[in-house]
Amino acid sequence: QVYATLAQLMRGTLFPASNVIFAAQNLNPDEVKQAPDPALATDPLASSYGKWTAVENAGLALAEVANLLTLPGRKCSNGLPVPIRNPDWLKFVQGLREAGLAAYKAAQSKNQDNILTAADQMTTACSNCHDKYREKPTLADRCK
Repeated sequence: QVYATLAQLMRGTLFPASNVIFAAQNLNPDEVKQAPDPALATDPLASSYGKWTAVENAGLALAEVANLLTLPGRKCSNGLPVPIRNPDWLKFVQGLREAGLAAYKAAQSKNQDNILTAADQMTTACSNCHDKYREKPTLADRCK
């Protein structure tokens, strides 16, 4: 059973995880100071599982959430079903999965140049799907 709309899933998982990876392009995760109470930190980079571990986890989260994008029954914010039967949807989801795994491997290297490459792959994966299904003149046209 699915509980979240596509937009809710994006806002609750993909957007925050992507931002961790994008932040690592400019901030060296090793230099991020831990929050005063890391167990309550809202910034994953400053949390108990922060620094490069947070970037690794964000990459894995993207790869895993790709699976949720293929579950039947999920709706877009306009009420239309997520187009999981469209071949391009599955291709776009696979691109996201691969981008997440690339970010994970880049984070393991602890090298910001590698993160730049992985972030570019993520941007492409996100844009492919957004250009086809999200960036529409009206909300009613999304997911078509």
